[in-house]
Amino acid sequence: GGLYNKRLDNGWERSIGLRLEQERFTLGSDTGRSTLLIPSISFNRTRTDGGVDPSRGYSLRFDVQAGKEELLSDFDFVRFSAAARGLTTLAEDHRFLARAQFGSVSSNAFDSVPPSLRFFAGGDQSVRGYDFRGLSPTNAEGDRIGGRHLIAGSLEYQYEFIERWRAAVFVDHGNAIDSFSDPLETSLGIGVRWVSPIGPVRLDFARSISDPEQGFRIHFAMGPEL
Repeated sequence: GGLYNKRLDNGWERSIGLRLEQERFTLGSDTGRSTLLIPSISFNRTRTDGGVDPSRGYSLRFDVQAGKEELLSDFDFVRFSAAARGLTTLAEDHRFLARAQFGSVSSNAFDSVPPSLRFFAGGDQSVRGYDFRGLSPTNAEGDRIGGRHLIAGSLEYQYEFIERWRAAVFVDHGNAIDSFSDPLETSLGIGVRWVSPIGPVRLDFARSISDPEQGFRIHFAMGPEL
């Protein structure tokens, strides 16, 4: 495959790609194999006030992938995903971070769509309080097989109690689903942030309030928040 990246005059980065892939997969008791020629286009933009730990800014990303049965693909599909993050700081010590994700895949043979093109939720970049990829529709045996759609969002408040150290509280909401009428999951958590020389290091403790039997989950991550 190949990918062509270009920064546009309006500040957006555009990526145009084309790849040929063959994927063999196992989802629970089901196995499959797919061959797809996938053209793609994505746009992303990040604006901040600078540095490894900006005080305000936002990031946006949109991505479209597709395949056509008559053009070297085993089935037709279109996959769209979008993500947005926003950060603002009030009175120097009070930070608010918001995140939203949406995705959808449409196909004339969804059972053949490989896992890499389906949607899963859960984990430190999605719905905390659940394992990574721990949220999605299940088959008859209870195995998570990925969904047609993704909806996820998060609100977080951070307070700098010592220089370069912040406490955080957050709520996450979302799920990977097959129908927009399917229920979404909600979790609450607390965490601590250390602003290291290479960017924030995050440690979170989260628990689902939709499914208390999930218990607590510990999430560790590092890197930019936008």
